[in-house]
Amino acid sequence: MSEEEEILPKNLFIFIIVSALVIFIGGLILLLLGHNMTLNEFFYHNTVTYAIFSVITYLGDLVPQILLVTSLWYAYDKKFAKNLSFALIGSHYSNGVLKDIFQDPRPWTRREVTGFGFPSGHSQNAVAVWGYLAYHVYREKKNKILSWIFVILIYLIAFSRIVVGVHDLEDVWGGLLFGIAFLVFFIVLEPDVTNMINNLSLKSKIVLAIIIPIILFIAVLLIFPNSEIDYGLACGALMGLSLGYLIECEKIQYDPTILETKQRIINLIIGLIITMILYLGLSFIPLDSQIWDFIQFFILAFLLVTVVPWIFMKIGR
Repeated sequence: MSEEEEILPKNLFIFIIVSALVIFIGGLILLLLGHNMTLNEFFYHNTVTYAIFSVITYLGDLVPQILLVTSLWYAYDKKFAKNLSFALIGSHYSNGVLKDIFQDPRPWTRREVTGFGFPSGHSQNAVAVWGYLAYHVYREKKNKILSWIFVILIYLIAFSRIVVGVHDLEDVWGGLLFGIAFLVFFIVLEPDVTNMINNLSLKSKIVLAIIIPIILFIAVLLIFPNSEIDYGLACGALMGLSLGYLIECEKIQYDPTILETKQRIINLIIGLIITMILYLGLSFIPLDSQIWDFIQFFILAFLLVTVVPWIFMKIGR
């Protein structure tokens, strides 16, 4: 099998392993030397760096991630955007489980942020999202420059969590390492899992799209009944995305890859506007519970991958 046909080319695999070793050894040395809070304390009173890195850290928040995925879905390639969504959802869910297991408090520099610190969710999710993007453009587009930009962005987001004070070195160190592990497993397993699911009947796919998110949701609520992690977000989005994608592929069949650039731009603008209207509209409903989070993000994800592409198809006719 040639390098182009390999799921994870040898040189890319070596780069990932070396990066993981450097992070692990370098972080471990700093932790053993007692520098876990050194950077937090250094940047805590610097308002300039706080303002700059607050912008960078925002790239790891929910809204930019939703806009990134929908942009790729509507204007680039919905199959790739679907995989990217699954990577993000899987990372978000697993990070929550890890936080509930370790229950490590955030540093005193956390300001108003609450919840557990280890491993850093922004750091882990940055590896899952931007790392998967870097992998895609490197393997499919042979664009090393853009791939490096995405890699640098991962470390900027991770570092920003220390600068703004919401995580210490240990949290970010763990987030990056768990993120790399998750990304490698996702890249390796995704093709086989996708092929296995594609061989199922539509009814079987729909059943799985409904049952798996519910099982994952009930499992964490039983294991961590007092958790503050928003598992409803991940599981609801997983069901909405999975079910919506199946229905859209069967009934609507929107494909941005065959569109002209002008139509892609039009769809992108319309799609982002609708995305924000739906997100803000659902956010205004004053309910605060895991079940409502599940329902809210099920509705959001389902509408974004069915109704919005249906509108595009109507516009294009």
